[in-house]
Amino acid sequence: MDEQEFWLVWNPDGVRPPSRQHHSAASASDEAERLAASRPGHNFYVLHAVEVRRAGVVPVEKVALVQRTDPEDDEIPF
Repeated sequence: MDEQEFWLVWNPDGVRPPSRQHHSAASASDEAERLAASRPGHNFYVLHAVEVRRAGVVPVEKVALVQRTDPEDDEIPF
């Protein structure tokens, strides 16, 4: 993932989520204006990503299994 700042154009009535990252506010604003002209009455928001969060990779742990004893000796009544 590109970890540089970016802007998105979002229409809450849109059928798809925004996917194009704009690398300047001016580019996103121009795109919002273009889209708004093509869909009168719809709102197109220019959103600026300000933070990102990412969880670390969880290591895989190997666990050794203990050999099972004879089921007749486990003292479980069923």
